[in-house]
Amino acid sequence: MGDSGGSSGAGRNLSIVPDDAVAYFSEEEITDIRSRSIRLSTGEERDAIRLAESWEAHVEKIDRDRSLPWSDRTVWNEYDLCAALLIRDRLESAIRKLPEPVASKMNSYATGADERFMSITVEDSGKRMAAVAKIDLAGQGWWWFRIPDSGPIIEDLARWSRFEE
Repeated sequence: MGDSGGSSGAGRNLSIVPDDAVAYFSEEEITDIRSRSIRLSTGEERDAIRLAESWEAHVEKIDRDRSLPWSDRTVWNEYDLCAALLIRDRLESAIRKLPEPVASKMNSYATGADERFMSITVEDSGKRMAAVAKIDLAGQGWWWFRIPDSGPIIEDLARWSRFEE
């Protein structure tokens, strides 16, 4: 997935769709994806493509921050990780609204960010993230049970270790 907001393809009204999505999905599929947006708690609507792009951006930031010291004021903390995981939840909800085979194709589109997240995280009980998010993780996606393998977020999560007991 890319970060371009441009479009390609003559005659397509895809001005706010990233170029890589335009290359990956047909115009008909993009129209279908856009028509099945989900409503966020803010009242805004987001389609699966925008949510996938947001998930990817969040994973990239979490990855970049792993090499920075906790004292760096630009690094994200456990609440930012929680926000990223909530975006992945919304992406999953948006994908579930899509018909097959568009849903399968959308899952494939999000695979790069999912794989990157897997590669920079380790398995976790989820208890600390459940406490941070103030939610029950029963039935939640695999992403709630992974935390970064290094970096400032790990230091922040150490303060939540009482939930591991």
